[in-house]
Amino acid sequence: MPYPFHLLRWRDGALPWRQAVCAALGVAVPAALALHLHEPAGLLFGAVGGLYASLLDFGGSLRHRLLTQAVGLALVVASAALGHWLGPQHGLLFLVLAVLSFGIGWLDGSGIAVETILRFAALMLLVYAFVPVLPAQGLPFFALGIGVGLLAVWLDSLLFPRALPRRHPGLRNAGRLIAAGHNAGWLHASGFSLAVTGGLALALWLDYQRPAWVAAVTLFVIRPDGPDSLRRLFQTVFGTLAGVALAWLIGRYLQQPALLLGCVVVLAFLRPIALAKNLWAQACTLTALILLLFDLTLGHAASLLLLHERLLDTLLGSAVALLCMLLFNRQARRHLLDRLRVPSTPPA
Repeated sequence: MPYPFHLLRWRDGALPWRQAVCAALGVAVPAALALHLHEPAGLLFGAVGGLYASLLDFGGSLRHRLLTQAVGLALVVASAALGHWLGPQHGLLFLVLAVLSFGIGWLDGSGIAVETILRFAALMLLVYAFVPVLPAQGLPFFALGIGVGLLAVWLDSLLFPRALPRRHPGLRNAGRLIAAGHNAGWLHASGFSLAVTGGLALALWLDYQRPAWVAAVTLFVIRPDGPDSLRRLFQTVFGTLAGVALAWLIGRYLQQPALLLGCVVVLAFLRPIALAKNLWAQACTLTALILLLFDLTLGHAASLLLLHERLLDTLLGSAVALLCMLLFNRQARRHLLDRLRVPSTPPA
């Protein structure tokens, strides 16, 4: 059986240094302010808000970039509010999640902006459904992070103006594809919905502490393209393992909050560059960044438990995603069988 080490190769392409600078600035300002004011919740929320602008920045003109992020922000906030209202014990949560994930699967392939926004909206629905009390003191820092991130995008557009390409993968072109009837089909949408809701149900049945993390794996790795989904799955698992190891090493040898915050800012800077090189590198930097934020927020002892939970959540979500891929995607089945098949020895 050939080993899939070819999936770990760096891919060619320009490195998004400008996006990296925007991400680092968006995270550094609100997180540093929260650390100075001794607001742990503000540190976490501010850093996540600062990441937002870089996660949903797909280039183009300033108007196009801000429109994409405004639409995304509206959907993400609405989904978070809906998830917090539904709660983990509400039967409507699974119904809403099933409908939303079916729609995401149906619209797969219409454009990276639409796909990313809808996946983050579903993730926020799940995350806030399992937050018992919403920490109100963190919300102003979240807004500050959003504002600083958008300000960084505005400054970037002034320093480096660029025209919007005709076939840019943004909201406008995605809307044209959707209006023309472009979709991934009911089979992929059904499999995607089953994977997301099934992963959540299985995590709840097994009494996982953070079931949203299990469903998040299925949200971001399953695509209509079978080989691409398998590649994303392998790279996500590998990158998460590497990110957990990196967070453990940093947390073990760096205990000072200022140094940990510096590592968070560096990881925020590296995430867009890592994504341009390989998906597993982004999974590594993003996993380490989130775990270090929890280290700063909850303390080192509590964050060590999160390392173990993150590993289990990733492995369970990956198993569910793989099973649904093999059931609903013929290309994925064929590709995996071809990779696992041992070539026969030619006769002498």
